[in-house]
Amino acid sequence: MSLLYKVFYQLGITPWEGDPSHGPAAEQIDVLLRREEGERTPPYGRALDLGCGSGIWSVALAKRGWQVTGVDVVPKAIARARDRARAAGVDVQFLESDVTALQVAGVESGFRFVLDFECFNHLTPVQRKSVGREVTALAARDATMLMLVWAPGRRWPLAPGASRKDIEVAFPAWIVVAEDGYAAVSTLPAWLRNVDLRFYRLSRA
Repeated sequence: MSLLYKVFYQLGITPWEGDPSHGPAAEQIDVLLRREEGERTPPYGRALDLGCGSGIWSVALAKRGWQVTGVDVVPKAIARARDRARAAGVDVQFLESDVTALQVAGVESGFRFVLDFECFNHLTPVQRKSVGREVTALAARDATMLMLVWAPGRRWPLAPGASRKDIEVAFPAWIVVAEDGYAAVSTLPAWLRNVDLRFYRLSRA
């Protein structure tokens, strides 16, 4: 799947990247992020954006006061992310790395918030367990995580998706504390409206 995404980024075809400031999806995400921030006192601390792509949400988090590290395996995506951060005037660390090997890549620890918008979707069960171990090793004791995943299904070449059980198996040291349906289903392309997008909030056990 990473090869496919490299091709997409090279061609500039990234329909999954939406505007973080407009529309019903953006409004819902703003509410979910304010929930995270409402339990903390600024400065909020370190945030890790898994599969950050071109940095849309990494930059959005930085603007909100988080100290952000974005990780993606696609070089073109990371280059675009760095350009986006410079244009926005925010300081974000972007690393070209596999999310299953964060410590080897030199990602530091102490993250209080982890964001995963559809990265987990694309991973195999073995890779998911690796991500769970890596994230747990790098997360602070009071960390929370916000994930956006699709329901499981056979829809190649799209992501196979993941269930709540898949998340719980990959992150045994965490507890799913909230589950919210995606509020902007009607705005998705017709071929994506049946994937049952859901936000999951996790907390360190």
